[in-house]
Parts: sequence; C-alpha cells; structure tokens
Amino acid sequence: MEKITYHSWEEEYKSPFGAVKVGSDVQFQLDCSLDGVKAIYLMIHKDFGESFQIKMTPVNQMTVKTVFTVSNGSGLYFYHFKIEYEEDNYVRIIYYGNNQYNLGGKGTIYYEKEDIKQYQLTSYLFDDPAPEWYQNGVAYQLFVDRFYNGNENGKVKERKKNSFIYATQEDLPLYIKNEEGEIIRWEFFGGNLLGIIKKLPYLVELGVTILYLNPIFEARSNHKYDTADFMKIDPMFGDEAQFKELIVQSQQVGIKIILDGVFNHVGADSRYFNQFDTYSSLGAYQSLESPYKDWFTFDHFPTDFRSWWGIKDLPTLNKENQEVKEFIYANDESVIQHWSKMGIGGWRIDVADELSDDFLLGIRRGMDKSAADLVLIGEVWEDATNKIAYGERRQYLKGGIMHGVMNYPFRDIIIGLLDNQTTTQETVLMCMNLKENYPPETLKNNLNNIGSHDTTRIFTALQGNSKKVKQALVLLFILPGVPCIYYGDEVGLEGGMDPDNRRQFPWGNENKETQLVVKELSALRKNQKSLVEGAFYSFSTDCLFVVLRYLSDEDYVLTLVNSSKEEREFRTETIKNNDCFDYRSFFKRQDIKNQMIAPQGVKIVKSIQNE
Repeated sequence: MEKITYHSWEEEYKSPFGAVKVGSDVQFQLDCSLDGVKAIYLMIHKDFGESFQIKMTPVNQMTVKTVFTVSNGSGLYFYHFKIEYEEDNYVRIIYYGNNQYNLGGKGTIYYEKEDIKQYQLTSYLFDDPAPEWYQNGVAYQLFVDRFYNGNENGKVKERKKNSFIYATQEDLPLYIKNEEGEIIRWEFFGGNLLGIIKKLPYLVELGVTILYLNPIFEARSNHKYDTADFMKIDPMFGDEAQFKELIVQSQQVGIKIILDGVFNHVGADSRYFNQFDTYSSLGAYQSLESPYKDWFTFDHFPTDFRSWWGIKDLPTLNKENQEVKEFIYANDESVIQHWSKMGIGGWRIDVADELSDDFLLGIRRGMDKSAADLVLIGEVWEDATNKIAYGERRQYLKGGIMHGVMNYPFRDIIIGLLDNQTTTQETVLMCMNLKENYPPETLKNNLNNIGSHDTTRIFTALQGNSKKVKQALVLLFILPGVPCIYYGDEVGLEGGMDPDNRRQFPWGNENKETQLVVKELSALRKNQKSLVEGAFYSFSTDCLFVVLRYLSDEDYVLTLVNSSKEEREFRTETIKNNDCFDYRSFFKRQDIKNQMIAPQGVKIVKSIQNE
C-alpha cells in the first residue's frame, strides 16, 4: 500500500534535516493519495512532556504540510502522522510512523495506535564544537602497563604486593581468581610513562596526534579503574614529574594527552575506603568517624555497601555528596582542575551513564575553569541521543556538557558489514540513523573505535582476515568523528575479551603491512580537509557500501567497500540513495567511471586539492 509517502531524510518531507537547535522551525510534508481523506495530523510530543496534535494544511489534492516550532526546550521529540479518511460511510483512522527497524527514513503504515514506532527529532541548545586540535586529530588508546617499559634493562620498579610480572612479552594475560571469581593476584608487564616518552617517535611516525591513556592514578590493579589515590601517579608507571615530562615532550611533537577519569567508584583498597588498612588515612570502611564516611552509601556498615555492578572491590562514590563534588571537580584544587592545569588535552569519562547530567556538567565547568581548548568525551555504548539510564533520559549532548562520546555504534556497524552480518543497505540505514539523531558537531566530535580494552580486538573479531581489517581501518578514518586506534591493532595484535584483549605490544613482531595502512590513512586525514569538516553521505549498491565525505568538488573523499568474497563492479546507476545529496550530478561532474572492486577490497577516490 504505497499511497502514503514520508521520508525523514529527504528535505522535501522534513526540513531541516536531522537534529535542530531549540527555537527552530521544522517543516513537515506528507503525500497521501488515499480516497476520502478528511484530515491529516502531525502527532508530536516532547519526551516525558507535552503532546501536540497539529492539523496539516493541504497544498494540493495529495500533499499536506505544517510547521512545528521546537519551543519546549532541548531533548527529544517523537512524532508520527494520523490520517482520518472516510470509507463506506465510516470515518476510519490509520497512522504513518517509523519503519520496523526504527531507523528513520522511509516509514510505514500502522493500523493500531499501540503498534506505532515513532520518529525521533533531537533538539539541542547550541553547537558545541570540540577544540580544533581534537577534531583534526588521530587518537591512540594506550593501556599503559602493556605498551613499553622504558626503565633501564626493562626493570620493573615499585612492584605491587601479591602480584607477579610476566616472563616475556609474548606471555598471554591471565587472571588468578578465587572460587568466588574475585581476582586475588594481579599481573603486570611493566609498561610505564617513561616507556611512552621513549616511544613518542613511533607514535609520531604512525600519525598519532592524541594519546588517550587508560587510568594512570595509583591503584592495586593493572587496569587502574579501582583508583586508590586520585592525586598520585601509580608508582609502577612513574611519578608526577615524569607525567609532566610526558606532557611537555608530547606537546613538542604535536600530541595532546587525554586522561581517563574514573569518578563513579574507587578501589576498596584506596585511601578513601581503606578496607585493607593499606593507607594511614582513616577510610570509610574502617570507622563511622572517617572523614570519607559520607562519600559512600552503606546499607549495613561496614560490609554491605553500594558498589559498581555489585563488585565489592569497587565501592561507589556518593556523587550527590557536596564534598565529593568539591573533591572531583568544584574547588580550585580538585582532581579535574589539578591535572587539567598541567597542560593535558582533556578527559574521557568512564561509565558516564553512572554519573548524573549535573555531575558531568560540573566536570565540564571545572575543566573550563582550568584551561582553554579542553575536550570532554564520555563512555556511552549506545546512541547517546536517546540513552535512558536509571529511568532518566540523558542530556549529554544538549550543549555545554560533553563534546561527544565513544562511538561504539560505528564499531558495530563496521564489523556487522565486514562480517556479512548486515547488508550494505542495512549499513546505510544504520549510518543515516546516527547522522539524523546526533547534533552535527557531536557527530564530528565522537571518538570512533574498532576496538578497545572492553572489546574483542579487530583482528580477532574479523577472524584474522587482513583484507577485512584494512577495510575496517579505512572506515574508521573515513566515517565522521575522530579515529582512535587501540594500541597494537595497527600491528596485528590479536585478542578475545578481557584479559586477552590487553596483551603486551609485540615490539619486534609487528605486522608492517597493517602498520603502513594506518600511516597512509593518518596522512590522508591530515591532508584532506573533507575528512574532518566535510558532509557525510552514505549509499549502497547490492554489494558495495559507499561513503562520500564532501566539502566541495575540489575537496572530497569517495570510498567504495566490497565486503563480499567476489569481485564486484561499481556502477553509478545502481546506487541506492537514502539522502538528499544529488549524487548523480556529482558523479557526472567528477567523471567517476564504473570500476571493478576486488573481493573484500576497498577503493578510495579522492580529490587532488592537497596532493
């Protein structure tokens, strides 16, 4: 029944495209050729707020239009259309809403109100661009203990009690746990800050301009997400003087450092909780007289307390406590301000879902008081525009809180395409859905990844297929956002889930072919302005996924990806368009000819502006 037409990605039907600023006028159009139509309504409601029924105005026998002013603040608006028509002397009602995949674009008819899938309209307060150094950058996520030991003769200093050091860098990570599944002995390879300093030339050669460090503050574990002292560098990694030296030397070669901020919880073995009497301070676990008692929530003192996901080694901070706020971000000597003043580039916030929007806003304000041009990125695994956590819709991206998030949805899209779990057309739909939902600046600010310390490594996820890994790396650099390489992915490091994804960097055994791909892509991003500032369009043929980053006819990058095992021909006339971009005219102007793409191959067609 193709008698009703609406397409949220086409400006003919909805203008402007995608997310809009508060106060904007949004024009909607619906085409309907049903007989006996009496009235058509735009049904729209603010998330957890007011609902509106707006009668649409006929333009001709088939087309109706209306304008909705986004005047009820930032957040989400959900909408569909209601059509009243007369049939057999009865007034009947049908609805038109989002498609069955809930991805936007072309919708579908619904006959029952309770079945309707709503379209999403995102509204935000203002554009919140990240610093230029960040948007232009290439990031590298570094798990410090597993990168490089810069000490003389590889000596490991300040060893932890009840731990062990791996014998060789080829050893595979292993947890030693008790019967309850608790880790009872931590293991280390001995990587440290001095090692990073010594390997800065390698990172520069790779094209890295941003270093995102997993936590570096004192903690019992190798991963450091169980913070023991927010004001102290872990002694195994070095000290504050070495950290300052890392900042200085990184700046000299054009690299900014982003720190991992873990502010939802601390370690049970910390100066604040001090369950194991490690510290001289009177911890919350030790006494009701502790100055830190109200930093935590005890259901029954001292053994029953709130912890992250019930993991008793990670007691949760009470983020509503004013002293905690002062300590983390609010006062001039807070954790955020202390480290931000040293010249870092910004923060990545661990488990951002666990922190309230007000707490995140406080972190952003503390950063802004400390230095200019800092970036704030949050760990969010889903589409951050419609994330609900603990019963509340999150407002991360309304403007002035987080610049962007870790873009795990893009990772899922890339692996789904290359592993043939999704079709090229489905891939386009998922890309377009993110483009439609995110504010434009946020889409550019997101930290894209194809692997991290919390996921299977890309070589393992793609069954060791180096051709597919190359395709994944190309898409990482081509899609909008800042590409972030997980240490070792550029040299073929494999690994399943934690702890296997945290292997030692294989110095001396690098996959040079993959490494060269990353260097070439870093250079391409540096030289092609369109990959940073260009508009993002995606198309498909039956077998090819096509991405265009377009700034002008003189500055664009067109990427053709063949995820199949057979050679495929790119023919412009077979492109399936899901966007308002006039691709046929573009292909004609640029004289882009039909061409064959090798099995599991990728072809980059780029302008010559900066070559």
